[in-house]
Amino acid sequence: MPTYPTVYTFLTKNDMVVRVRPLLAEDAPYLVDLFENMSQDSRYSRFLQTLDNIDMERVWSTAEQIAQGVAVNSHGLLAFCDTAERPDVPVAAARYIRLDSGQAEIGISVRDDMQGIGIGSRLMGLLIDDGRAEGIQEMVAVIQNNNVVVWRLLRGLGYPITRRQDGSATEVTLDVSDPPGWEDTAVDYSPEPQLIGY
Repeated sequence: MPTYPTVYTFLTKNDMVVRVRPLLAEDAPYLVDLFENMSQDSRYSRFLQTLDNIDMERVWSTAEQIAQGVAVNSHGLLAFCDTAERPDVPVAAARYIRLDSGQAEIGISVRDDMQGIGIGSRLMGLLIDDGRAEGIQEMVAVIQNNNVVVWRLLRGLGYPITRRQDGSATEVTLDVSDPPGWEDTAVDYSPEPQLIGY
């Protein structure tokens, strides 16, 4: 794969250097690599469907559609870092799909062995910054009610959140029209607060 310039760089909680660049049309192999390093639970939390024993042709086809879609109606970011196994490992991806002029649907994936060290929250913050620069005022997503990690991530971003619960999942809308930080971050926005420990 050709080398592309890094747009953002940050440190994880354990001082690993993460390099971030835009998702490009030829990035399907990186997306497949990321998917292969997510557990069944992580895949279900991200895609809201069971994806064990999935046909790899389907995985490649979907990855190509996602990567090529960035040229049309979406924007994505890929995060890389050097690991013990090899350099430039894709460790996370975040993307939004524009729904209309001011609203977009967001999603994020982090490989299992890189979760819990701040990559997801930093990458999501960068994606929202990019979206705001392009006129996005609301980010929407559907999240499982018991996905403790993502609820913590959303709460930590500092944007006002509205929600609409539907069974075991909740549709959330982040108001990103103003910079983060003015909202009371002590408020618990999860549909089931008892699931969110500190």
